[in-house]
Amino acid sequence: MSSPANEADVAHVLRRAAQECQSIHGIWLGAGLPQALSGSIEHLTEPQSAKLAFVEVASVSPSGSATTAYAPPVLRCPIIGLSASDYDRFDSLIQARDETGIAIRRLICPFALFDFGPNGLIVREIRQGLTAADLQQKLDEPLWAGPDLKELGTR
Repeated sequence: MSSPANEADVAHVLRRAAQECQSIHGIWLGAGLPQALSGSIEHLTEPQSAKLAFVEVASVSPSGSATTAYAPPVLRCPIIGLSASDYDRFDSLIQARDETGIAIRRLICPFALFDFGPNGLIVREIRQGLTAADLQQKLDEPLWAGPDLKELGTR
């Protein structure tokens, strides 16, 4: 049974993911956590015609190569990873490893939102009470944060 805190974390991840879908027609949802979005998204589609896809990730490299328990079909659109992992498990969520897996462009988790760029992991939004320095302490890889860093969910 999940705790109330975990349920709140998952609800936050799903709300933030739903924000990504605004005005996009052609959303594909992978198995697991993304399926919880199906009731709140109108424009679902098949994988081959998707404009945006969501997958649940188990871990991801700093370059955006993600592993998932549910292998998605071949997707030719931007992919956003979702994770319910909390801050205490951040170092096991982001792992330096080989580049096998699916390429995601963004990761949404309960405590932060990350993008993956040519220089590696970029924190875009962060939960109130945390700093990019807090996240960096848990990683061996560099974490980038820019002047556009926002409180999580404020877009």
